[in-house]
Amino acid sequence: MKSLNLWADKTRRADMRQRIIVHTPEPVSSPALYVHELTRALTQEGIPVHVVCPKNHQALDALKANPLITVHPTAARSLDPRYGLIRKTLTNSWFLLSCCAVILRETRRGDIIHFQYNLHFPFGSLFFVCARLQRAMIVFTVHDPVPHKWMMPKWLRWAERGALAWSYKTSNTLIVHSEAGRRALEQHFQQDAAKIKVIVHGPYELGAGHISMPRSEYLEVLLFGALRENKGPHLAIGAVQQLHREGFRVRLTIAGSVLNRKEQDYWTRCRELIGNYPEPIRLIEKFIPDVQLPELFGRCHCFLLPYTQFSSDSGVAFMALANGRAIISTRSGGLEWLLEASGGGMTIEEPTVEAVAAALRTAASLGPEYLDQMGIAGRAWVLEECGWPKVARETRRLYEHYLKPIEEINLPVAVESRMTDEGQKV
Repeated sequence: MKSLNLWADKTRRADMRQRIIVHTPEPVSSPALYVHELTRALTQEGIPVHVVCPKNHQALDALKANPLITVHPTAARSLDPRYGLIRKTLTNSWFLLSCCAVILRETRRGDIIHFQYNLHFPFGSLFFVCARLQRAMIVFTVHDPVPHKWMMPKWLRWAERGALAWSYKTSNTLIVHSEAGRRALEQHFQQDAAKIKVIVHGPYELGAGHISMPRSEYLEVLLFGALRENKGPHLAIGAVQQLHREGFRVRLTIAGSVLNRKEQDYWTRCRELIGNYPEPIRLIEKFIPDVQLPELFGRCHCFLLPYTQFSSDSGVAFMALANGRAIISTRSGGLEWLLEASGGGMTIEEPTVEAVAAALRTAASLGPEYLDQMGIAGRAWVLEECGWPKVARETRRLYEHYLKPIEEINLPVAVESRMTDEGQKV
């Protein structure tokens, strides 16, 4: 209560001229869930939030129902990979222009604009340009410090990488979810460690309590989420097929969808792999609504995350642990820290079919009861150490560094920025 009163005092001293604006271009899936949970947690800390998001955001009704959230919708955004080049270009161009117009219209000098996820660069850098034109303070949560896959052709890669690097440089603070993310920003983009803040990735709890283990003669394994090459579905497919041929009772469920055309060719190859030996694999190739997730999770004993090239953190891993399911995972990105800290999973030693198969053999020999105990331990840890109340408190403290008296907001831009004790610009 004392911290909330301090926040209220600071905002009153700023005469409510500075606002928190959370911007996201993502309408569905884990990014949409993340923004919804973060903003809800911030309002539970007593922080009014303005949200700029597509009008087809999957949690739009819930955002609007929150009295401390003001929603500024943009044009709808579609992620349908079946769109042709012309239709996709027109749709995304209109969305991009709509977002820029809303940022320019709604952002005032001194506001804190917090970017959550972004469009592919260089296009996403236009949002940062708009924020700078309005003289806002920029906080950028960098969910993927190094992109999973560069989207531009090789001869234009310099523009994509350069725009991303500029967006990092122009941000006042960069938030990452683990030390692996901090290292990636320092090593690949030479970012100053003083402007990087580590705040853990919040978990998405379904609210179903402890989900009991399914009764099955198989080890039921789930690969869940957006279907991308760096998540290693081909490794999971090959490993389960190999084990099934050897007589192991292991079955894989793949549930998710392809979110962009860059991954479509890769996923076509994965489907061909499945077609060669489909018996141990169940494919649910679609976006899974929230209401269906408890049933889906209740059919598996563990989550499989055979990630390959990966420098960020896995929302799927946090979701699995938050709902009491152990993870079988490589050490890529922030997964190594999560495995060690939570005690809620088993390690895949390297991203190969053989290593994935070895980890699944071990899991099958330990049995569902052991995996259940791992999941229970992981759930207790992640809800305590990475829960949304903690994420909101740390994010609120970061915002507080940027709350200034009204006379400072009106100072000329040329006035040199002050520095906080933590080395962050105010």
